Amino acid sequence: MPSLIRRTPPDSSAGFKCCYRFSWIHLLIFLFSIARSNPRLLAATWTSADTTGQPFVANFFSTAGSSPQTGVLVLGGSEGGRPDGLARIFAGKGYPVLSLAYFNTPGTPESLDMIPLEYFTPALKWLSANPKVKNGEIVAVGGSKGAELALLLASRDSRIHGVIAIAPSSVVWQGLPKIFWPPRSSWTANGNPVPYLPYDYSQGVDTNNLLAMYKLSLAQESAVKSATIEVEKINGPLLLLCGTDDKLWPSPAMADAISSRLKEKGFKNHCDVIKYPDAGHTLNENFMLGGTAEGNKKARIDSTEKMLGFLHAIDAGTKSP
Repeated sequence: MPSLIRRTPPDSSAGFKCCYRFSWIHLLIFLFSIARSNPRLLAATWTSADTTGQPFVANFFSTAGSSPQTGVLVLGGSEGGRPDGLARIFAGKGYPVLSLAYFNTPGTPESLDMIPLEYFTPALKWLSANPKVKNGEIVAVGGSKGAELALLLASRDSRIHGVIAIAPSSVVWQGLPKIFWPPRSSWTANGNPVPYLPYDYSQGVDTNNLLAMYKLSLAQESAVKSATIEVEKINGPLLLLCGTDDKLWPSPAMADAISSRLKEKGFKNHCDVIKYPDAGHTLNENFMLGGTAEGNKKARIDSTEKMLGFLHAIDAGTKSP
């Protein structure tokens, strides 16, 4: 496999500076907005409305004539743009869905790098106030970097009443700009970088084994402590979905870290961790990062059912699947 990394020689006068152009990570992190689309779930009649004029970039999906239901905020991963493919899974079942872009589309930053969390506030306010949304309640859904963002936002905004995190992260990771030096956070709050876990390049970067770099990075105990997402502050239940053979980052271990933290902090809501054997980062047989085709297919089908069941439970007021 040819290398997907362009390397700029380090500045020896300033010590080790790893100036990678990480095109590989933008290519390899799951394109959740495309791969998880399931045509069988798109049969319902729904409309898509561009939210032109709002201080955010998104598409809004809702079913004509339906009664109000729990709102769904869908956040894409490192592919950027509007995650419409994933959004349509929920819209196809009648849920009002905001498919929100936050980079790599006109009107948003070019890269997933130092994205202001304040950008998401008007989107949450708009969705919560939408007449299609029942009781103003929102569930945030994301995969990979989108899962990291969903958990982070939910820990800071009580309008989010539940989170579905696919291949979740327990920490805030370093951002994903075109050039990775100097390292910066993925997110900012009030103009300041959100504490993040930097990548550990000390053993180099093998494009065929990114998992090793992520595992090595998680060994930075002090940085992990600072970058850990305060999931115990989330105002509702969590559904964490991951494949046991995730080849991108250690989502099973990070899902366990989230679950353990919730238990330690006396979290009063439900947290369900589901690990799929023979499945990888994507839980999808059409774009695999680990696992087998059969394992990922089974994971895709079951995880879709689990996500819809989770939403149904919240919509019914039971708060747990």
